[in-house]
Amino acid sequence: MRSTPLFLYLSDVFRKNLNISRMVKTASSAALTLSLGWGLLACGETKTAGGGSSGSEAGNAITAQIMTADKKPAAQARVRLMDSESLDGADAYEAETDKKGYVTIEGVADGDYTFEAKLDGEALQLQVKVEGDSVVDLGQDQLKKMAKVSGNVGDESANGTVKVRGMEHSAKVENGSFSLDSLPEGALSLVFIPDAGHDTSSTYLKVVAGKKSTSSTFAEESRALLLDDFQDSNYQNRFMPARTYDGGWWYFDYSSKNVTPSFIVGKEHRFTLEDLDGNIVAHVEAEFGDAVEDSTGVHYPWATVGIELGKSDKALCNDISSVDSIAFRIRGKGAIVFAVIEAKPQLEKQKIIAQYEHAMSADWERVSVPLADIIAPNASYKCVNQLNWNFKATVLDPTVEFWLDDIELIGGDRLSIWEK
Repeated sequence: MRSTPLFLYLSDVFRKNLNISRMVKTASSAALTLSLGWGLLACGETKTAGGGSSGSEAGNAITAQIMTADKKPAAQARVRLMDSESLDGADAYEAETDKKGYVTIEGVADGDYTFEAKLDGEALQLQVKVEGDSVVDLGQDQLKKMAKVSGNVGDESANGTVKVRGMEHSAKVENGSFSLDSLPEGALSLVFIPDAGHDTSSTYLKVVAGKKSTSSTFAEESRALLLDDFQDSNYQNRFMPARTYDGGWWYFDYSSKNVTPSFIVGKEHRFTLEDLDGNIVAHVEAEFGDAVEDSTGVHYPWATVGIELGKSDKALCNDISSVDSIAFRIRGKGAIVFAVIEAKPQLEKQKIIAQYEHAMSADWERVSVPLADIIAPNASYKCVNQLNWNFKATVLDPTVEFWLDDIELIGGDRLSIWEK
């Protein structure tokens, strides 16, 4: 590891990166039952309020009061409590509110759940964690108008079923198209289960009460620790549990004062996604100018490609201490400095805890960065939420060209990473 001029301008980078975050309600993921292959979970018997397992789980309960959109008690609203990662509603707990909108579900097993209530065209969803002989009081919440989602799964010849992870909603896929209605507002994970011939794929999106949304960015999820290979031509990664937020995001950022970019998309300055003989890869270029001095100080040229591995607003981070190395495929001109970013809630700003410099060549190569060898003194990988590929030009050649593909975490597993 070596010190570079990056430290002189990264505070500007990180301030800009904070704007990349997509905010949604988060939930703990300490007791997941998700399989690494993202397959269907085992079925169980539907449980009713007051039922469920005996023993240590008998003391677990969830209580809430549900109101209608016009703030009246939602009497006889249907309530379902389902494992947040499940695709099969047969293992759900079911109940109905009383005339004042109150509901209690007893005998709930430890775990993470989606609480869904619906009545007369209105619905809501809440994320709930149950553990250790406890009563979870969700307080009072209000139904909103239901939402709709339609779209395609990316293959016009595909047939199968789209399901909503953690809720009892599904729709047939015919010739690649589907339509879902009666959905509660909030973040959803849609999972496409083909009749034959393909792996399960999914997408994340947020739906708004009373509105219709469109979705078309399904991506295969069979490789558990592959952050992205860009084959869905999307800037969203699907590494985190679906219920925590609507996916992490890729970005390209640079100094507008003295950097001229190429191969960028629109006003958001995202990198171009190139098709190389059927393989989709990231591509961007930056020409560095001279340092600029003004009343606020000296501004050095910088450019970076980054990925959220949680959220850049510190609301969610990942414990990657079990990961041995991070690997990626690159080619290009100039050099990159790969950086691991920490953002603990108590920190005033994000900080670099590890970096690794690599000179690029015109040929594709797979670079594997051993994390134990590059971490800063007294730092840890307990709360990581971004990875950056920072550009480094030279005086003789001020242009850096960067191609990137196949980012993987080697070692560790999803469950240990998500535990935080």
